[in-house]
Amino acid sequence: MEKPRNTRFSCGPTAKRLGWAAPRCDYVGRSHRSSDGIAVIKEVTDLQRKILKLPDDYHIGIVAASATGATETLLWTLLGNNGVDVLSCCVFSRCWEHDIVNELKLPDIRVLRAEFPKLPDTKNIDFDRDVVFCWTATTSGASFHNSDWIKSDRKGLTICDATSAIYGFDFDWEKFDAMAFSWQKGLGAEAGFGSIVLGPRAIERLESHKPSWPIPRIFRIANDRKVNFDIMNGYPINTPSMICVEEFRDNLKWAESIGGQAALCKKIEDNYVVVKEWIASQNTFEFLVEEEIRAHHVACFDITSALYKNLSEEEKWNFLKKIVAICEQEKVGFDFLGHLLSKPHLRVWCGPTIEASDLKLFLPWLEYAYRKVAP
Repeated sequence: MEKPRNTRFSCGPTAKRLGWAAPRCDYVGRSHRSSDGIAVIKEVTDLQRKILKLPDDYHIGIVAASATGATETLLWTLLGNNGVDVLSCCVFSRCWEHDIVNELKLPDIRVLRAEFPKLPDTKNIDFDRDVVFCWTATTSGASFHNSDWIKSDRKGLTICDATSAIYGFDFDWEKFDAMAFSWQKGLGAEAGFGSIVLGPRAIERLESHKPSWPIPRIFRIANDRKVNFDIMNGYPINTPSMICVEEFRDNLKWAESIGGQAALCKKIEDNYVVVKEWIASQNTFEFLVEEEIRAHHVACFDITSALYKNLSEEEKWNFLKKIVAICEQEKVGFDFLGHLLSKPHLRVWCGPTIEASDLKLFLPWLEYAYRKVAP
């Protein structure tokens, strides 16, 4: 069988786009506080704003520690003066649940849970309260597809971890007060940095509310109810890697050159068509998630055979690891085992840095590998 050109299908960090080459890094060894350094960081911010089509009264800034650092920044600085509804259904939303319940120890918390690989029922949300949620459960392949369920006349804030979905949806920004995401997933950029988006209602919260707990400096986007707008204008709190900044700029320029967010979404939908057609063409693998809540940029697979279904969880993981190992030995696909803190499954990145032609060549190798390991 023919092999794909791009064999990297990890869901984080995700594949570089086809044809990617390390860009020139003219500012290595230069201060990020120099006029040149500030200009490059500001360009990264402006390109994100343009591609994401942010309204003029929304602010975007660079933070450390990828989506984790970005989300923690929002939780630690925005929460505390209102009740909170936490939507908990996947590895990372469980992390935010833990931090809100056990670290921040807020007095008024409702945890709206769903078992893997479902999404919580949005009908139970109280939008007079703050709402914390993941847009896509990247560790299960479940995702929201629209924001109709978010009330426009809400009193609380909507705080969204959109890390793997940010460059794959056309977001209605009026529905989102604060959003966090990483550089490493949607566009395959280098890891270690993320971005936060703050709408006017989040800015109002920062200017009217001071948390009762100490805020680590790395999260301190406001001081005594004064927002540090410098973060949104080329002055991140900590020293960024200029290699990562310039590499992310290169990714953003590529995204802009192919048509921006609309083109990125189109690539995802083309990939999803390939996956759906493959699933329909064979009877060994099936989607893990029902269609209504199925992510199109993260394809998670289960195995249909009764033999596999009757295995213990540990035995299922070992079975899946053998499939991955064969694909790696054949050099046709790497790093597509499901997240080990979730339930056993295979997880294939189908975001905008993956070509539909490569996906089409890769998927039949899963059948080949299954036949090699099945008794």
